[in-house]
Amino acid sequence: MPAWFTAFCTHPITILMIGGGIGTNVRYWLGKLVLQFQGKDVLFPWATFIINVSGSMILGLLAATFLHHQEDIRHRNWYLLLGTGFCGGFTTFSTFSLETLQLIQEDKTWIAILYALGSVGAGLLGVWLAVKLAGN
Repeated sequence: MPAWFTAFCTHPITILMIGGGIGTNVRYWLGKLVLQFQGKDVLFPWATFIINVSGSMILGLLAATFLHHQEDIRHRNWYLLLGTGFCGGFTTFSTFSLETLQLIQEDKTWIAILYALGSVGAGLLGVWLAVKLAGN
């Protein structure tokens, strides 16, 4: 295999593009599937809930599997493809969940609480402000 092709295939941009593209597609199709079972009367956003929880579980598994072996380029590339790429395209909530857990594991419980509440509160404020600025 030519060296340029190997370099292209293992470049972080290529790895992220592939992982993110797959994750985004899985999110879209899983969301449609859940909505088919849910029906039109949506009392709870189950599709987003299922995507966020499953993405967090997947990222937790990937972090436990690959992040302790960062010295190995293959582990870094697999985490880049699946953790950052796939899970990033699937849901960024998984990263938020992992970072909150890491803060708790580092005995930074109050920072974790502030981070979780601040992220949700600032996110809601940001969406509200954007909707108001758009005139809706």
